[in-house]
Parts: sequence; C-alpha cells; structure tokens
Amino acid sequence: MKKQLLFLTIFISAYSADCFSQTINSGRPLTTMGKVERTKTFYETAPVDPASELANYAATGEKMFRFGKEFQVNMNIMTEASKTILPSGDALYQFGISCPNALSVNAVFDKFQLAPGTRLFITDALSEEFIGAYTSLNNNSNSMLGTELVHTNKIIIELIEPKTVVGSSILNLSTIVSGFQDLDALAKALNSSGNCHYDVNCPQGSLWLDQSHSVAMMVNGGGFCTGSLVNNTTGTIIPYFLSANHCGTNPGGWVFRFRWESPVGGTVCGTGGNSTNGPETMNVNGGILRAAWAGSDFSLTELNTAPDPAWGIYYSGWNRVDAAVPTSVGIHHPAGDIKKISFENNNALTSSAWAGTAANSHWHVPGWDLGVTEGGSSGSPLFDQNHRVIGQLHGGASSCGAGDLSDEYGKFSVSWTGNNTSSSRLSNWLDPSSTGATAIDGIDPNGPGLALDAALNNPQGVSGTYCQATVTPQVTITNSGTDVLTSVTVNYGYDGLLNQTYPWTGSLNQFQTITITLPIATLSGGNHTFGAEVVNPNGSADLNLANNTISSSFTTVVNGQTVTLNLNLDCYASETSWELYDASNAIIYAGSGYTDDNPVLVQQDFCLSYGCYDFKIIDDFGDGMSGCNAANGGNGDYNITYNGIIVAELLNANANFGTDNTTNFCITLGLDEFSLANSVSVYPNPANESITVLTDGLNMTKVELMNIAGQIISSTEVNSTLVKVDVSTVSSGVYFVKVFSAEGTAVKQLIIK
Repeated sequence: MKKQLLFLTIFISAYSADCFSQTINSGRPLTTMGKVERTKTFYETAPVDPASELANYAATGEKMFRFGKEFQVNMNIMTEASKTILPSGDALYQFGISCPNALSVNAVFDKFQLAPGTRLFITDALSEEFIGAYTSLNNNSNSMLGTELVHTNKIIIELIEPKTVVGSSILNLSTIVSGFQDLDALAKALNSSGNCHYDVNCPQGSLWLDQSHSVAMMVNGGGFCTGSLVNNTTGTIIPYFLSANHCGTNPGGWVFRFRWESPVGGTVCGTGGNSTNGPETMNVNGGILRAAWAGSDFSLTELNTAPDPAWGIYYSGWNRVDAAVPTSVGIHHPAGDIKKISFENNNALTSSAWAGTAANSHWHVPGWDLGVTEGGSSGSPLFDQNHRVIGQLHGGASSCGAGDLSDEYGKFSVSWTGNNTSSSRLSNWLDPSSTGATAIDGIDPNGPGLALDAALNNPQGVSGTYCQATVTPQVTITNSGTDVLTSVTVNYGYDGLLNQTYPWTGSLNQFQTITITLPIATLSGGNHTFGAEVVNPNGSADLNLANNTISSSFTTVVNGQTVTLNLNLDCYASETSWELYDASNAIIYAGSGYTDDNPVLVQQDFCLSYGCYDFKIIDDFGDGMSGCNAANGGNGDYNITYNGIIVAELLNANANFGTDNTTNFCITLGLDEFSLANSVSVYPNPANESITVLTDGLNMTKVELMNIAGQIISSTEVNSTLVKVDVSTVSSGVYFVKVFSAEGTAVKQLIIK
C-alpha cells in the first residue's frame, strides 16, 4: 500500500511555527549558553513500547491517529522546579523530564499564566535544541498551553522571571507526550493514508464543498482527530466544533486546522498518487469544552476565536431526528492526512451499538462505496442526503484493502439529549432558546443576513468559584448583521437585576467580535448569577432578539484562601472517597471514583474562608488505605497544606484507619502569622473573663479579636510586649487573636467558654 506522508511534512513545519502556540525570538535559554548548570534531576515517565501502543489502540477500533503516549500528571512547576536567584535578582526555574526511548517530547500546561517579562523555554537536555520563548503574550482565557515537539527523550522546562515579578507566574504541567512515531522519518515518505481515498475537491465531492469547509483536523497532544463547525438556532455565528469524546475533552491546548485540502487540479481520486499541498496557516489555537458524553462518543468545543470568514469556512447544519437515511457522506482527515471524502450510495444506515455503548446509540455504515476512513478520521461528521450532520465517527473496520468497510458513528439524535445535563448534551448549546427545531441548514458567515443584529455571548470572569469578593465580568459583542455595528448598550447586573449599563461605540463588520471588560463588582459571599443583554444597535431596534441575552452562575468566597489536598492513593483506590465539611457540617467538596492498581497523587485546591473544617476520608472495604504490597504502591496517606504549612495529615503508618477517619483543621490569616506564632502566648485558653497576650521580643502595636468568619470583635492599641484584653462580653465559641508588630503579624486560636 502506498503511503502519503505529505501531512507530516506540513505538520512538522507548522509545529515549529504556529501549530500549538506562537513563540517569540527572545534570546537563548540560559541552560544552552553555559551560564548556569543544567538540572540533573529529571521526572521520568514509564518507557513506551511503540508496537504495543499501536497494537493496543488498533484493537479498540477507534479512529484517532496517535504519534505519542500521553502521561497525565499534575505538577506545579513553580514549586516542583529547582529555583536559582541569579546575580541580577531574576529567578531561574528548571524542571527536567525524561521519557525513556522516546523519539520526541511535548507537553501541555493546564494552568498557564506568565507574569510580564517572564520567558519560558523547552530545551533538549542533551543538545542545544530549544523552542521558545513563550511569554505573557501566550496567556489566554483557558489558561492553557500546548508546546511544540522537541526531538529528544530528555527535556528541561526553563523559566526566567524578572526580579520584580518573582513568584507571580502560574505554570502547572498536566500532560507529557512521549513520542513513539518518528514524524521526521515518516515525513520523508509518501502517502500517509491509503491509496483508495478521494480528495475532497475531486469531482465526486463537487456538491459537498460547503460542508467540507466546515471540517478541520485536530492536533490534540499525542494524536490527530477530525471534527466540524456546526450551526446553532440563535442566528449568531458561534464557533462550536463537534468531534468525538474519545479524542479527548481538554481542548485548551489543541490546534484546529481548517481548509487543509488539495486544490482542484491537484487532487488524487482513488488512484494512489500524490496530493498537492494545500494551505497550512488557517489554524485556531484552543477552545473551551462545552459538552461531552461517552454514551454517543461526542464532544462539543467552543473555539477560542472564530475562524476568519475570509478563509471560506462554513458552519454545517444538522438533523436530530432518529431516522435512517438512504445515503450518507463522510468528510475527514485520515491518518492526519489532507482532507478526504467518502460515500455510501447504496445501503441505508442501521442503528447499532459499539464499544460497549447502549443499543441504538450509533449509526452503522454498512460499507463505503467510494473512499474509507482511517485512524485520524475519528470525530469527523457523517452527513445525510440533505447535507446535514447526523453523527460523528467513533470507530470501525474500514480501511483501504480491508474486507469489512463498515464504520460506526455516534448519533447526533442521541447526543442531543445526551446524559441530561448541559455538560453532556448538545441541546443547551445548539438550541439555547429551546426553539424545538429538529433540523437546521448550514450557514456561510460571508452570506446575507439581517441588517441590524447585535449578539452577546461568551461571559468570562463570572463562572466557577472565586477566592475573593470581587468579580470582573467580560462579555463578547458580535455583529451578526450586515450593517456595520457602531454602537450598542449592554445592560447587566447580578442575581436577576439588570440595573447597570455599559455604552459601547466602535466599528464592527459582519461577524466581527469585540470583548469588553465591565466594571469590577464587589459582592457578598455565596452563590450569584450574572446576567446581561445587548440592546439598541446603532440606536435602532435589533432585528433578532434570540441572541441578545446571556447569563452565568458563580460563587464568591469572602476572604477566600487556597488550601491544597495532596492525597496519595493506595492500589485499592476505588474503595477511597473523601468529604470536606464546613463549620455547619455541610459538605462543600468531595472526591471519589478513583481507579485500582494505579497508585497516583491526587491534588485538589479548595477555596476556603477563614474558619475550621473537618476532612473525612472513607474506605468502603474497611481497611483504610492499607493492604497493598510494596510492588503495588504501598499504603496511602494525605496532607492538607495552607501557605506551605501542613494543617492536617494522615501518615502512611496510620493508613489502616478502618472505615473512616476525620481530621479537623483551621484556616487563619497568612504565612507571616504562622512564622511568628511561636513568639506569642495567649492565656488562659480557654478563657471566660480576660486573656493575657505576651510576646517574646515582639513589641506589639495592636491586638485584634476575630471570629471564625474573619470579623473583628474588638481591637486594642498597644505599645508593649504584654497586654490584657477583656472578653467577658464575648459569646462562647472559637476565635482568633491577631497580634500586630513591626516584625509582622501572628495569629493564635482562642476558645471562649
């Protein structure tokens, strides 16, 4: 079989330019200049057997093309790396990674926020090869970054922070990709996909050009998949991208390549020749996962930026009716190759189940008449005779020369309701106003539309949990109309009241967007809802009200503090669960569902207000986190840290706690309080009339008594090393005594009877 590895030549050239994320020319890494010694400490992944990896994945029948094995980790590089303060006062961080027998290494950071002036390089630990610098220009709304490949088996992550911002950057490593296919060597061959494929611009695909322009190749860590832009019922262009759940559900570091197709006249149409290269630069970096579900193997991502309409892209329509169709078409990137098209002209689809999914969750394509699919085609759209998406590729047997040319596509109709939550179904996103539409046509963003149609979408800064009382909302204004949009009014507010306004003026052509930042809001602690609407485009009536409003839910924690759980699971991890209780005995965080025989470190951050908490760890077998032999990882343990101090822990030696174990801990007010606490004495404790505060060498300036919510009950000015404070009128309970001095502050816990 011929091999058309043209895609790899293009892919590699793009990798060094912009495939994952743009870098800038900002000098060389210090470790390649001989000015500092390279780290000799390396985190080592397990070795990878290429033949085994390829065989194991082939056995699944799924059609993602893999060039590397992904190792999931959770490493805070800012704390795990070796740190050196340079003579300039700048800080140098180094973190080594070794992937035995790997042909390349690349990485994904799931928390990425570089301080101004910071430079990040990825260097070959064995030579002078490097990529970078990544800088604060690479910061994005997802706070994620995927790196390019370094062709080695040992890399060093090097980060240099200017002295004025030392400790301000955030860098957490989530994925290490150990490459087991030599892309450089493969790029010198021909034909990555089989010789029976049809380029999408062959004459057979002439009626499917719009739909083909919605399809893109995905580069997601260690492999390739396919997906497509899909339309929605709001009348607004939103860059929703449909693909397969098994291709991954963490798209912040992915790349989406559009319009990579051979031009008319340069195509190969089932003859095994060499396709002419197409455009390589129509790429979008990253997106936000909106919904995914394994039951019908779908994922829906909202891309970080909408593809430029000038690229000639298209948003395909869809049909959510669960009815077989007489003919079908697939458009895809087999083996990560240039775009192809496949036809089933003679046999109707039938309902099926595949790879353990429920009955009737998939469409079975009995056999392709022209073209096939391969690894890399996963997630690609299946179209009905009306050119509407009805599913996405999960897997199957077809390939060039195979006796069985069938494939299995997760049904769009099943994905519509999914698992009955907004994060596991399509309906909330593709029909947010519940119009009830069962099918819609595609749309060309360059096509005609309403004259005045302003839209509002993508609320940011007002979702999730915030360890503070303030939020700074951002919203995106889109001109979905044909007239240039020069002004709108944004009405917004919180908890059901749209009582604030923000006037915007500017100039947006059709489908252009602008993200605006609304004023900072200070809110009480608890759950809140942000709402906004856009009105009065160009001082006139909006001709489409379906896309004018947005809302988002979030939680604020007044005086919130970040507390980290470090849980080392034993080899019977499925038996383990945990719960975190607040002072009112309500569960505020919980964890479970871990996998046996794979002891790992689980790390989770909690956002907690000042006060006391109970951490309860549970074993449903009754022998705690014990019973494993050393070969299987040994006993489990945990600690909870706040400002670098362990405030609660279970030692490995105490792992056999039975069915459950509860530890109480309290969150006080900062690192300096901990470091000076040993210099302060408070007695009697418990107290009921008065307390004496005595310091060892600290000249106090003020003493505050606070409750567990951080509210000040009393404040006493003082200029000595000893002071008495009256507590006779204070209610019984747990309190904190905060002592101020020239050297800093300290906090002591106090019980009043």
